[in-house]
Amino acid sequence: MRTKFVLCFFLLLATILHTKEHLVIISPHWEGVRIELTQDFNRWYQEKYGEEAELEWIDQGGASDNLKFVESLYKKNPNGIDIDMFFGGGISPYLRLKELNLLESYKVSKDTLKHIPKTCAGVPNYDDRDFNWYGIVLSGFGILYNKKVLDFLKLPVPTDWESLGDKRYYSWVGNGDPRHSGSLHMMYEIILQAYGWRKGWDIILAMSGNTKNFSASASAVAKNTSSGEVAVSLCIDSYALAQIEVHGAENMGFVFPENLTVINPDAIGILKGAKNVVVAQRFIEYLLSYEGQLIWMQKKGKKGGPKEFSLNRFCIRSDIYEHPDMKENVFNPYALKGAIKYNFNLAADRWNLLNDLIGALVIDCHGNLKKAWNAVLKKDDVTATKKFFDIPVDVGLQRFYWQNWQNPVFRNHHINRWLNFSIKKYRAVISLSNFN
Repeated sequence: MRTKFVLCFFLLLATILHTKEHLVIISPHWEGVRIELTQDFNRWYQEKYGEEAELEWIDQGGASDNLKFVESLYKKNPNGIDIDMFFGGGISPYLRLKELNLLESYKVSKDTLKHIPKTCAGVPNYDDRDFNWYGIVLSGFGILYNKKVLDFLKLPVPTDWESLGDKRYYSWVGNGDPRHSGSLHMMYEIILQAYGWRKGWDIILAMSGNTKNFSASASAVAKNTSSGEVAVSLCIDSYALAQIEVHGAENMGFVFPENLTVINPDAIGILKGAKNVVVAQRFIEYLLSYEGQLIWMQKKGKKGGPKEFSLNRFCIRSDIYEHPDMKENVFNPYALKGAIKYNFNLAADRWNLLNDLIGALVIDCHGNLKKAWNAVLKKDDVTATKKFFDIPVDVGLQRFYWQNWQNPVFRNHHINRWLNFSIKKYRAVISLSNFN
């Protein structure tokens, strides 16, 4: 009996001593990223601290949905929400979280920080004032295209955002819902900042008229392009490179619109009241370490690379681009010329407003929009065309809207008003075209 008691005691003690460190992360990163980072962080953690580390991943459907989810949880539990970190979605969500005082400050080691330039193409790579967030990888935004489909349709490769509104691409453009995807949201924001509010909306409306349908996720948009369901699509570089790797450069291509895009950090931050704050800090140190960066760019199976999935991301650390495997035929974001001057504070301020505008003016009435656009293309009527491009929000009213957008009554009133405006407008365009 005594022997059994002693044995149970030591088994219990061993269990206690062998407990895993735990970290809860909310992130839109795809399965390959989660698997590779979970395995490699655990390896790194055991080597450095002699303990195992377990990552638990949560996703509500995309960066935009994740941000809404986190904000709603903090409204109920302002001191902490049982989620340790927010990861992915560019930098706009972090500016919003910082504004709400929902991020914990943590400054990484000087040795790590010296390898991270403060900016890339004019956009900050990390919060160099309060150290509330850090870019982990760099993202570029452009156009993915299916070479076989374009050849079959005898269509040119689109080289800028405006090309996606060309009538020759009618029903061949792939697109998605920015209310669920941070990368898709980013491309709408880029268009508005690159061309200006008025012309930017003209491009968005024409492009949406050519859009076959709106997918719920950015990854689905990329897959629809590679399958030939659409010929071209808005796409973040990582999804584009993944499709090119799978289907071959002879079948798929990707282009950054020259002078009309940005390089944007995909960031991470520790959430207020994180229960596992020490592990969270160590996770940031890992992600910004040389080996934690190399895994994003190195091909699977190669030394320092992922085991199962190539991640196809560009590193935030500039010294990775000096690695022997990265010196040839690898795009270096720090060498990009001609990026637009991107106002990231403006982007953060109008994040939710822009999502709802696109929802009301484009996506939730897409059936009517597409019919109206088809009518415009067939009739080429000046009055109908002008009517099609009407929008109910002047650039000068943006601030008024976003400053009141947290009021649900105000928000819902205007969303409904804009949706009704759009439906009536598109029906009027169809009627004008039929009449003329």
